[in-house]
Amino acid sequence: MEKKTDENMKIFSTIDKNFNYLNDLFGEGIGLIKNKNEIFENGMQIGLVYIDSMTDKMIIRDHVLLPILSYSDGQCKNENAEFFSLSKSGDEFNKSPDDVLLFIQSRVISATNTQITSDMDQVVERILSGCTVLFIEKAKSALIIGSRKAEKKAVESPENEATVLGSQESFTDDLSTNMSLMIKRLPAQGLHFEEFTVGTRSRTKIKLVWLDDIADPRIIDEARCRIDNIDIDNVDGIGMLAGLIEDKPMSLFPKYRQTERPDVATRNLTDGRFIILCDHSPFAFIAPVMIWDNFRTMDDYDERSPTSSYLRIVRYISFMLSISISALYLAFVTYNQAIVPPSLALSIAAGRETVPMPSVVELLLLTFSISIIREAGLRMPKSVSYFVGTLAAVVIGQAIVTAGYVSPSLIIVVAISTISTFAISSTTLVYPSRLLNYFLILMAGFFGIFGVINGFVIIFWNLASLSSFGVPYLYPVLPFDKEGFKDVFVRSPFTMLNKRMKRLSPKNRVSVGKKEKK
Repeated sequence: MEKKTDENMKIFSTIDKNFNYLNDLFGEGIGLIKNKNEIFENGMQIGLVYIDSMTDKMIIRDHVLLPILSYSDGQCKNENAEFFSLSKSGDEFNKSPDDVLLFIQSRVISATNTQITSDMDQVVERILSGCTVLFIEKAKSALIIGSRKAEKKAVESPENEATVLGSQESFTDDLSTNMSLMIKRLPAQGLHFEEFTVGTRSRTKIKLVWLDDIADPRIIDEARCRIDNIDIDNVDGIGMLAGLIEDKPMSLFPKYRQTERPDVATRNLTDGRFIILCDHSPFAFIAPVMIWDNFRTMDDYDERSPTSSYLRIVRYISFMLSISISALYLAFVTYNQAIVPPSLALSIAAGRETVPMPSVVELLLLTFSISIIREAGLRMPKSVSYFVGTLAAVVIGQAIVTAGYVSPSLIIVVAISTISTFAISSTTLVYPSRLLNYFLILMAGFFGIFGVINGFVIIFWNLASLSSFGVPYLYPVLPFDKEGFKDVFVRSPFTMLNKRMKRLSPKNRVSVGKKEKK
């Protein structure tokens, strides 16, 4: 949290001292531009300072410097003669430098984003944000002028969360653009944006967003407290911020959700959750979330209820296949062969005749190799990644089967497991699903089907012990909430989804139909 203003450093009374302080603080290499001019008939001095690479110099010239020089040349002297009347000595204005600074802000310059401050720490922070600071000789305050150079990325289609019927807009790296995308979709009076600055060196701006008449105030207070307690040099994105404020960061399961879609963010706001937007990050942080939220997409609410329910069930089955099919295969071929039909058992055994490794080692190596290929394709340029995937799937896959290093049945099992992860709608659950796959493979390798069952018991026990900002991770199944359960495994018709979940919105629960009387 910021210190009180009384403890902060004040600006100096002369322009030269302010220039020297800023120059010593930033050094010469940062490109600090310092400009001093004399204005009005008595030669009053003003000083402008900004960083060359971050500032729009057209704003400084057209909306700040030229209007001030126009007044000082007497073009508008008659209009403001009373304010700029000379004292009896004829040498000085009868107004203090701070009054002149206030007049320049309100009547002279045409820049819209301005602020007067006497805090040098705030001056330094705003200069590093691309603002211009105007000093007046002997003034106790300075004028901060918003002049950051516009370097905004255009709003594009989502890359990681594609939908068929949903919106085709995604967040960008610019915080103000992301805010406007949310306000456009949710122009509600109760929409609140609270700004924080995190990172003692990066000074990253973030926005805590919630609907005041829907969200639980206790959850918002908890989020505000965790953000205030962040003490780190640099916060470079939503992912790092999430790791600093989430519950039990060592758990495999994410207690938050990241999204690049403004429509997903606003929909979660209306459910009673809060959003965090971070400058320089094209993703939004959503909390509190439950495990079931990782299987929802915007298509669920654009399709009809039977269709969206079917697709959601497909995602649940895909997740279970991604973490368990490899372990079940290993348990059946090593410890529990009696469960496997005889014809299938003979086929698997024939494929393993020339394999020199035990099944558990074979499965772990092949699964890990798939992870290497996937990571290589992700990090390489797009023009090369397709070639890497084709080479791995066709050439290497066919070669290792022909050479007898891996059985064909195992190739099929690992392929199903890997492809199933792509059906998981939440990007934050994809990699945890692969780690859970390794865990169940090891349990199956040591204990067979008994190990797989116990592995699922351990996973469920871990899920039951988790919470996200005070909300149980298995809610609304455990503890049970009838209204929330209607949108867990299937998506009920909208006329049935007429109430919000009690843990997220205890005061304003009705969302469809006539509002409850207070």
